[in-house]
Amino acid sequence: MSLTNLFSVSSICLVGASREEGKVGNVILKNLKKNYKGEIILVHPSAEQIEGVKCYRSIESIPHSIDLGIISLPSKKAVEALTSLAEKGCKICIPVAGGFGEQGDEGKQLESEMKRIASKFGTRIIGPNCVGVIIPRTGLNTALTTEERSNFPSDGPIGFISQSGALGLLAMDEFSDSGIGFSSFISLGNEVDVDETDMLSAMGDDDRTKSIALYLEKISEIEKFLSESRNISQKKGIVVLKGGQTESGSRATSLHTGSLLKTSFSLNGIFRQSGIIQANNEIEMIDFASVLSTAKPVRGKRIAVVSSAGGVGVISTDALENEGFKVNRTSNELAGIIKTKISQLGSPFNPIDMTAEATNIQYENVINELDKSGEFDAILAFVLFQTFGVTEDIIEFLSRFNKEAKASLVVGVIGGEYSRMAIRKMNENGIAAFPSVRRAVSSLGALYERWEFLRRFEK
Repeated sequence: MSLTNLFSVSSICLVGASREEGKVGNVILKNLKKNYKGEIILVHPSAEQIEGVKCYRSIESIPHSIDLGIISLPSKKAVEALTSLAEKGCKICIPVAGGFGEQGDEGKQLESEMKRIASKFGTRIIGPNCVGVIIPRTGLNTALTTEERSNFPSDGPIGFISQSGALGLLAMDEFSDSGIGFSSFISLGNEVDVDETDMLSAMGDDDRTKSIALYLEKISEIEKFLSESRNISQKKGIVVLKGGQTESGSRATSLHTGSLLKTSFSLNGIFRQSGIIQANNEIEMIDFASVLSTAKPVRGKRIAVVSSAGGVGVISTDALENEGFKVNRTSNELAGIIKTKISQLGSPFNPIDMTAEATNIQYENVINELDKSGEFDAILAFVLFQTFGVTEDIIEFLSRFNKEAKASLVVGVIGGEYSRMAIRKMNENGIAAFPSVRRAVSSLGALYERWEFLRRFEK
């Protein structure tokens, strides 16, 4: 079974299912029962059923084949279960437990045995020492936490690969609340078999994945990874947050995953050559992946700023210029047209200030005129719902404009609960929306960097 089949497995065997509330084998089962659309098979040495799902006493007693095996057992027993699943013909297995290479020599020996099993039977192993996978489109969820404590993502365009399961779940918890959807989340753990390049390739072949975010503490085969990234980057954006770039961070990586990679060179340059956009933190990682999945690359540095708050326009202009963008004055002809579309108290010169009298139709008219003029490569629109004349109805226009316009569009929405609700709706409708000037401007930078890579392939 190819790793791309992970996105559509029809049967799952959970080995180590538990009746005890809070145990990993019970948490995984509840998450599977909640949303998984395929068949769930449990293995337990004595239980007849758990949570209403039939149990088999052993893997060998299961009467049919299995697409995916999830192993929730201590390390030594996990290897035994892996052997039985591989002999059964199971093509993908996920041992979630720790106690392997990150714990020393004995754990490394167990990992060596896992590698031997993978090689002998052709079984692909994700992990161990991981939280497994989340595939929203099928409801597959092996996370070690529950919906009562975490937000799990809805289906969406971002594929997320992480060498830290906890960091991955924390990031999705935060961003899922903003309406950002994920096509898949893969926690790689100790990578005894499946590594970051293998999973990158699988997401590259997945039509539902429009951009790929990776949190990496090590890169197993740098040339292979960069080569695959160069190929995939021609059709979808890739963002990498690389941990362990300082001496102390590298030491922490060793303690975390059992692997040590000293980075004595600048990653930024070689990443750029391969179409990879480097993030500095987990917020940028998902912000950049989000904007790359929904917005057009920015094909130049001319940015128009539209706002109903003059101060926001001023701050944005400074931030854009500091990032190397140009907030050029609108031409006299364009300024004259815009002046007829906004309040007489407003300013038609970039940044365009529509004042607190702004309405949905004013935003629509101004944004359309900016695109029609051809004077700007991108539009940064701060849609501020504190203004009485601006309502949620503008989301439909922004979604349509984002698909049909020539200029790239990034939206900023600043404020409290009502504004956060609007951001969720925008993200759900494929609009790149951000809750601060800094994050909106940085995301435009990612779109321009994407264009800098893609332009090499234009004839």
